Amino acid sequence: MLPRHTIRFSPLALSCLLTAFCMAWILVEADDVGQSLAITISAEAPESQTGPNSYTVKTGSDVFVKVHLTNTSKRRLFLNYDKDSRTNVDFFHRYEVRDSAGNAAQKRAINHPEIGSTGHGWPARALKPGESMDITGDDISRLFDLSQPDEYTIQLSRSVSDDPKENVVKSNTITVKVTR
Repeated sequence: MLPRHTIRFSPLALSCLLTAFCMAWILVEADDVGQSLAITISAEAPESQTGPNSYTVKTGSDVFVKVHLTNTSKRRLFLNYDKDSRTNVDFFHRYEVRDSAGNAAQKRAINHPEIGSTGHGWPARALKPGESMDITGDDISRLFDLSQPDEYTIQLSRSVSDDPKENVVKSNTITVKVTR
């Protein structure tokens, strides 16, 4: 016979407790996946830099973005890398560009879309935990019409991998002022 102050758990209570523990563990692991990549963008060779994330260029100038990726997870990340031959922008980079009124910048029409884009077919790059890499030369002015004097904000979104279950990570926002 058990002592009088012994606590008894039913199989159902033990099952619920174990399930709750497993769900909490899954949430912790899922949170790590969401924070597995850090993205920072900056303008390349602008006319002038007016602040940490603020640049000025003249009307008609190309606007190039440098992308800095850092693996902040505890596992190796395999990041695809391939540039569109028509725009020189990485296929995996999704840019959001807005004018000073908050309107989406007009996308440029691609000449001869019937020809199609080609890439180089580079293999995925493996980033070890804590490792970083730069992707340079994303020519935003080939994707978006930045010909009018205005102040544009640019932000990049990128998937962590080809896996649709992986999160999309957003970069910092930079401001590019186009002047005459």
